[in-house]
Amino acid sequence: MKDFNQLKCPISNSKKFKKIFSLKKFPIYMGVEKKKHKSELKDMNYYVNKDTGTVQIYPRVPLKKLYYKSHGSGKIGKTWQKHHLSFFNFFKNNLKGQIVEVGGGHNSLTDNFKNFKISKNCKIISFEPNPSKKKFNNHKIIKNFFDNKSVNSSKMNNCDLVVHSHLFEHIYNPLGFLKLVKKILKKNGYHIFSVPNIKKMILNKQCNAMNFEHPYFLEEDLVDELLRSLNFKILKKFYYKDHSIFYKTKSELGKKGHVNYNNFKKNLILFKNYKKNIDKDIFEINKKIKNKNFFLFGAHIFSQNLIFNKLKIKNLIGILDNDKDKVSQYLYATKFQVFNPQVIKSYNEPIIVVRTGSYNPEIINQLKKINKSSIIL
Repeated sequence: MKDFNQLKCPISNSKKFKKIFSLKKFPIYMGVEKKKHKSELKDMNYYVNKDTGTVQIYPRVPLKKLYYKSHGSGKIGKTWQKHHLSFFNFFKNNLKGQIVEVGGGHNSLTDNFKNFKISKNCKIISFEPNPSKKKFNNHKIIKNFFDNKSVNSSKMNNCDLVVHSHLFEHIYNPLGFLKLVKKILKKNGYHIFSVPNIKKMILNKQCNAMNFEHPYFLEEDLVDELLRSLNFKILKKFYYKDHSIFYKTKSELGKKGHVNYNNFKKNLILFKNYKKNIDKDIFEINKKIKNKNFFLFGAHIFSQNLIFNKLKIKNLIGILDNDKDKVSQYLYATKFQVFNPQVIKSYNEPIIVVRTGSYNPEIINQLKKINKSSIIL
């Protein structure tokens, strides 16, 4: 969607906000760059709406800066692989007619499409501004954002299914996005998608829950209300661990419904505790790494959140990451190089700080297999 750089509630348009906290001078991009790249920092401010309790990050980063290139999120690791397969199985029976996939630039869904016998009458169109997809039969890629301009130019309507995965939380105008989905769907067309379980992530102190790319606290209750407000009937939900929620919905006719969301006090407390718990965690890490060399895992916001939030980095050796495309480059806005995790083989009792949320178990297991003497903090 187009930039939606306004501080107003996405469901009520209220402009009455309270700042909860701010992370000063935070990197706008959560990937890697060459060493000499000029990075950009911006205050990441968390606000809660006084009338409804919706939470968002403001100001926004312009989309062309935020997504000027892909950073590989969602393509590495068993957790993501199982997610993509589980989600595909969730909607594969609806692969009929004209299908629109929004986002998913790493073949996350279409890898499974290719392994599924699709009818010749089934046509798939993917919207993706930074595609790394490989086309296959009955598949078209539109190298653009999914917005009114690109939809109108493609003359798209009467679609049978709109599908997307971990895309909705990136949208700057959630209600506008849903209106556009409804616009291109035929009567009783399906809208099926996966979103992160953001409330679980906040409760678990995961820094990838909200950031410049995820500007809204799109918790389950709010997603439900947004869908109902536009007469999307929620047919089915599936909870993929604490990681994601799968939605199967159907577009129905009718007037816009009323949104009932009033969580100001609850969300204010939730996010104050979130910041307090993260600060406490970093304080404890600093005590454990005092005068010791160590690594961070994840050339992503996982490490940026620590580095730009008072982690003592004097003895930080570098960043470990499984994405071969990131190795030898530098974490955006830092001087720290990215290494393949195999590098820890040559260390005796290497210390690695792992704060990768729901991916922690598989990563810790991997590191222990590489070097049994690894000390995981």
